[in-house]
Amino acid sequence: MTIKARIISIGILAVGTLCLSLFGLYALEFSRYRQQQQITAVVAVARGFSALVHELQKERGMSAGFLATPSPEQRLALIKQQARTDLEVAAMVGKNMPLVRLLDRLPGLRERILTEATGHLEAHQTYSRLIQDLLDQVEPMARRSEHAMPNDDLTAHVQLMFAKEYLGRIRAKINHALRTAADGSDLAAEVASLHAVFAEYERQFRRDAAAETLAEYDRIFQGPEIDTTLQIVRTAAKGELARSKASADEWFRLATLAIDRLKKVEDRSLAITAAKNDNFLHTLRQRLLIYTIGGLLLGGLILTLITHTVRGILRSLGHLLTEIDLISEQQDFSRRIPLRTHDEIGIITQAFNELLGIAEQLFKDKDNQAGTDHLTGIMNRRRFTEFLDREMARRQRHAEPLSLIMFDIDHFKRVNDVYGHEIGDLVLREMAQLVGSAARRTDILARWGGEEFVILLPGTTGEAATGFAEKLRATIESHDFPQIGRATASFGVASLEEKETDGTTLIKHADQAMYTAKQDGRNRVVNQWSDYPSCRIWEKPDPLL
Repeated sequence: MTIKARIISIGILAVGTLCLSLFGLYALEFSRYRQQQQITAVVAVARGFSALVHELQKERGMSAGFLATPSPEQRLALIKQQARTDLEVAAMVGKNMPLVRLLDRLPGLRERILTEATGHLEAHQTYSRLIQDLLDQVEPMARRSEHAMPNDDLTAHVQLMFAKEYLGRIRAKINHALRTAADGSDLAAEVASLHAVFAEYERQFRRDAAAETLAEYDRIFQGPEIDTTLQIVRTAAKGELARSKASADEWFRLATLAIDRLKKVEDRSLAITAAKNDNFLHTLRQRLLIYTIGGLLLGGLILTLITHTVRGILRSLGHLLTEIDLISEQQDFSRRIPLRTHDEIGIITQAFNELLGIAEQLFKDKDNQAGTDHLTGIMNRRRFTEFLDREMARRQRHAEPLSLIMFDIDHFKRVNDVYGHEIGDLVLREMAQLVGSAARRTDILARWGGEEFVILLPGTTGEAATGFAEKLRATIESHDFPQIGRATASFGVASLEEKETDGTTLIKHADQAMYTAKQDGRNRVVNQWSDYPSCRIWEKPDPLL
């Protein structure tokens, strides 16, 4: 079986199918497990909100009765209820629940109620808004857990909380009406509207609640007291509250009993939801354990297969890697790897040898391009410096004359300004060709930068180099450049003594000599030993002046 066949078989059958499938199942189950853990936290928070809302609803109803017929007994009962509400508030604050609006408004509302500085309607509306804020915080929790298993139970629980809230509003309205003997059309309309909302939330609760929760609702929220309470509500909605013959205290007791029953249903709903969630979490933990054990076993099997295959591949690749290391260490791209096998490794070896050939040619081309001035085609400053360094090293072993000519085209900036940079480039190229054709094969011509050129003359004395520079100066002076006509150049010549090996000094002396030639009038040759130009100044007028 070939290496390629083994890699394909193991990759597709083992890694591709088993590992990815197992990982997908494990990730799915773990995601569901995290979602169910969130349900546990939501149930705990919902239980706290449910208790707080229940106490606030009772406080709202008692406040309505107190504001209708203030008495010391009702005042004391209301203060006790406020204390029970504060206990639930403290519990929620301890769980870091956001109760900013409640904490800001509730103390002031209570003070106005106890001092009878507010009316029933304002107190009722403020309590209702505070309770609505709390319910609005519970509702998104059920929506955020919509992908979890008992989501319908949480949704039904929120609907039950809203139903209980609207029954609490009805309790407060009728309580105040009975204590003030108010039984007008406004009361009937308000009670009818609240009762309609209560009935709608009850319908949604019945639709979404689990069978166990619905059974608890039917068992708890029933009986003569519940029937009487709902009958009084229907009577008030018709504008016939007076016919109910119920006192304010009796109504408040019956309505509170009904609301307490709904609170019991809320508690049972959360208990059922928590039990379902715990059971489902237990099932998920068992699945995760099975997937973990199975994953370890299959992973071990896959690891064994991969290890066996990799060993064979490594043995086959051993010689190839050794050769590659040698090539990398020696940077010898002319070396070729011996062909030892005729399988896939042999194919790789042949391909690698082809790449080595391409790389060898690329490095040669790159090295040549890196040392060439792209405008003139002659050597650039970087490559010239390398040649000069090698020449200096050779002089340490074999001392012989060495000279350097540096020249600069006179008034070249005017060429660019008058004729443009394209013509200037043409002049530079023609200048390089003109000087290059006059140089010897052993001379090294390079563009130093801009309009400056250098010529390294091995085995040439300073005197001979000065004569050669004068020859070049005359050649340039007499040459007719098709683009601009005549041009001139200023030359500086320098040479090294027998034991001198400092190329930097040689360049510096040549540059200083060229600078002197320019200062003394241009179109002349100056060497490092003379104070005056060795050649005459060209008498003809500069074509650019």
